Amino acid sequence: MQRSSARRQARNDDRENSRLFLYGACVALVVFIGALLYFYAVDRRGEGPAHEGTSPAVQQQAPRSAPPATSDAPSK
Repeated sequence: MQRSSARRQARNDDRENSRLFLYGACVALVVFIGALLYFYAVDRRGEGPAHEGTSPAVQQQAPRSAPPATSDAPSK
């Protein structure tokens, strides 16, 4: 009686281990696909059309002209 019970328990353990492995593999696959989709979305966001408004070339500051000449000598 104990022999058949031990075999049955071993079969149930093997079946449970197989299910757990399959579950873990599916979770890992879903996480991997999710990460790929996330990186794809982040990459695509940078490739979108330019924002409305001023372009980066226009946003650059104009070259600074020479500051007005002031003497460092104290005024009298």
